[in-house]
Formats: sequence, C-alpha cells, structure tokens
Amino acid sequence: MLKIARKAAELIKENRHRTIEIISHMDSDGISAAAIISKALDRLTIRHNVRFVRMLYRDVVEDLDPADLTIFTDLGSSQLENLREKFWGHNVIIADHHDPVKVEGWSELVHLNAHHHGLDGMQEISGSGAAYLIARELDSNGRDLSALAVIGAIGDAQNAWGRFLGYNREILREAVESGVIEKSRDLMLYGRYSRPVFKSLEFFTDPYIPRVSNSQAGCISMLKDLNIPLKDSRGWRRLADLDEREKQRLASELIARAYMYVPEELVRFVPGLIIGEVYTLAKEKDWPMLQDAEEFSTCINSTARHEQPLIGLEVAKGDRGGYYQAMLNLLQQHRRSIAKGLEFLASSGIEKGPKGYLQYFDATGIIRDMFVGTIASLAVGNCQCDPYRPLVGLVRDNGSAKISARCSKLLFLKGFNMSKAIRDAAEFCGGEGGGHAVACGAEINEKEVPRFLEKFEELLIAQL
Repeated sequence: MLKIARKAAELIKENRHRTIEIISHMDSDGISAAAIISKALDRLTIRHNVRFVRMLYRDVVEDLDPADLTIFTDLGSSQLENLREKFWGHNVIIADHHDPVKVEGWSELVHLNAHHHGLDGMQEISGSGAAYLIARELDSNGRDLSALAVIGAIGDAQNAWGRFLGYNREILREAVESGVIEKSRDLMLYGRYSRPVFKSLEFFTDPYIPRVSNSQAGCISMLKDLNIPLKDSRGWRRLADLDEREKQRLASELIARAYMYVPEELVRFVPGLIIGEVYTLAKEKDWPMLQDAEEFSTCINSTARHEQPLIGLEVAKGDRGGYYQAMLNLLQQHRRSIAKGLEFLASSGIEKGPKGYLQYFDATGIIRDMFVGTIASLAVGNCQCDPYRPLVGLVRDNGSAKISARCSKLLFLKGFNMSKAIRDAAEFCGGEGGGHAVACGAEINEKEVPRFLEKFEELLIAQL
C-alpha cells in the first residue's frame, strides 16, 4: 500500500502546476478524506478544487469533466467501469476502501485500495485512511492529519468491535503519538462531552437496552437506582463528569439488561458494544461538539445530509469561525429533520418484505432522499423496528427510487453483509447500488421497487 501511496504522491507533485480536482463521497468518511488531501495540498501551496458527489452512478460521471489530475477519495473503486469511459487517457488517483471491480487497460490510473493489499476495507481501513497514507507521503510532517482518518473511520462504523482493527490501529497509533488523539476506555455513549448522561442513554439503541433505549423516564429511574446524581453544581452531568465507580455500575447494569433482550447467539458481542475504546480530539477542548471523535464525525456528516459538504470540509480543515457556526446551524436543522422522520415512522409504522424478514418504509413526500439513510439508522431499535433484522428506507422522485439499507452492529458482528446483496439486487432491477456491510444504498427505477425488495430480501435470507 505504501508503494502505491508514494506513487500517488509523486503524481500529485508532478502536476502541482496543473489543474487538480478532488472528488469525494458526500458523507463523513468522504469529507474527512477530502479534507486530508486538501490540507496536505494547501501546505505545499498546490492549488486545487474540491467537489462532492453522492455516488459515481453513470449519470453523475457524465456530468464530470476530467482535470489534468483528478483524485477520487472514498469512492471510485466500485465504479471503475463508469469512470473509465470518461477518464481514460487522463491522470487519475483513487484512494478508496470499497470492493473494487476489475478494469483492464488504464495505465494512467493510480489505484490505492485496501482490498488489493489483503485488507478488509469494511473494517481495517477507511477511505480517509487511504487518503491519509497519500498525504503522509506528500509531507512526512503531516501525521496530525491522522485525526481526520480516525474521524472518517468512525463515520463508517469501523470501530463497531469496540476498537479499531487492522491498519486503522496503525493510523490510531500515529494519531496518539502525534498528540492529536487521546485514547481511553469508556462507555460507548454518544455525547460524552455535550449531552446530559440520561439523554445519551435514551438514544443508545444498539444494542437495545430494555427500559432504557427510547425511554427518558426509564433512564432517569435507572440512574437514581444506581445512585448516580443527575446534576452537580455546574448543571446536568455528562458521561465525562461521572467518576470511574459510577461508570462501572452503569456499565454492569446496561450489560445485564441487554443480555435479557439480545438473541443468544449474539450475547457474546454485547460487552464490546457497551464498553470500548473512545477517542478524544486533544486540540478541541474548547469545542465540546468536536471534542469526541464520534460527535465530530456526526457534525460533518450533518453538512453532507443538507447538501452543504463544503461547510463540513472547512470545519474538518480547521475553521472555527463562520463555517463552524454554519455547521452548528445545519446541525440544528438536521435534528429537526430527524425528529420529523421519526415522528412519521412512529405514526405510519414499518412494513415487512414479501417473505416477512426484511423491514422497510416508504417516506416519499415526507423525508428528503438525503435523510432516509439517517432515519433508517436511528429507526433500528426504535419505532417498532426489530433491531435484529435489516431495515430499508426509500424515497421516490422523478421516476427513480433512492434506497438506503441499514442493520444493527450486532448483525454486522455476526457476519451479516448487505453491501453485495444490495448491489446485486439493484443490478437485477437495472439499477446501481453499493456501500458498506451495515449501511448501503441503491438507485433504481421506481417501478422496480417491488421486484427490488423481493430480490434484496431473498439475497439477505440466503446469508442467514
């Protein structure tokens, strides 16, 4: 991998006085990856442009124009056939971690992909991790950019095992040694520095905790029973404010309750989803929303969901002024959109697939297609959704259907992988699809929705 990363860095330097464009995936990992390369180029005073796309479907590629050098981050490997038609004969770098397809006869392509080097791109290195390897070759002093690789990997749930695996651990080690990340063990609750602990507990649904998940009253009652005060002299206590003995009592109670609900074959994974490694951004102590790596990841992802990824890019690159405030405004809108989506699911319910295994909802006219994946993620373990079955959300627009599929971390840890299934189901229906084991998507003709659901469910059942 390092040899390919070095070749990519050399190609960038060769084109430093020509047009360079970074094209990246519109999500947390993609924004982090673009920020890594962009910041590395800034430090070398290499001018460049950055743009984001949802996916490199055929119609999207048709609208792209090759630069003297085009750098694709966190996408491209799964769409090589689409890219080759437009970018053959032009200098291209791909830094990705998705399953690659084979394409012959493209000598100008420098392709850095985890799968080519024996790594599992779903859990051992992310798109931002691949971008970091190139940035490190561009500038040996650029190891501080490893923090963004950690943020991007978290955005793609590559810490689902309660810790990083594979090459992610090497990147994490460099981040810790560089002083940009502080690693510790803690409860895996969202909002360690920004939310009252009872709120963090209420929204903890993976794994589902009886009488805690989705129940504010249940969370408050449990904390009182455990003799953990809700407030101190400074106000509501956050997870970061609890002492170690309080955290131990809380962790033991959560694990015990989760065991009551989790299927027997998944019980062994529960402790690692409740207690694990957490990562603090050492230089963000003045910015509570950015201090925890998972919250940082969510913040920049919210800009993508509102189709403002360039705001997330600037925040990731270090802006703590206008762009940071714009991101906070988008985050508020993001939360309102989520609340609207969950209210819709609570009132309309979730339907079952043709064979009764798959769960799905049609949010056409209610949720924008950019949000359907986020709503599906939050609905797992909520809104009468079975957390141990995959969930599909779809939105129809102008004759096409945008589809997002999600499943719990427990299913993923068991070996469940929706990525290939959704790609095959989409192609079966004349569309395109792909993504990750726990989070993936597709675009098909809206008339094909029934056939897609049937085929997707059939392929998922085959995995069981």
